[in-house]
Amino acid sequence: MAFFSSAHAQENKSAFYLDGMFGATVGSGFVTLNIGGPSLSMVLSDDFKVGVGALPSLHLEDGKATPKLGLGPRIDLKKVSIIAPFFPVQPTGKWVGSLGLAYKFGRKK
Repeated sequence: MAFFSSAHAQENKSAFYLDGMFGATVGSGFVTLNIGGPSLSMVLSDDFKVGVGALPSLHLEDGKATPKLGLGPRIDLKKVSIIAPFFPVQPTGKWVGSLGLAYKFGRKK
């Protein structure tokens, strides 16, 4: 009588994918292109969350492009985010606001 045993290989659960968001906002006299940064959110459902976050941005004003970090609220609805980052103005230290939309990409967990 012969006994056979087989070893089952475990399924590989690692994967590579992009996860983030890309957006644009408009303010008084400027436009920004934003990428998703860290955020603190309250998840209200699988498709809806609200929070605040940091948005690394390319700030376009008066024909010049400068990198800036925007801070502000965001509302995520499925694959779309409504973002309202505020940016510091140098050298006055005042903050100016903007409003726009972003597309969220990545794998749904």
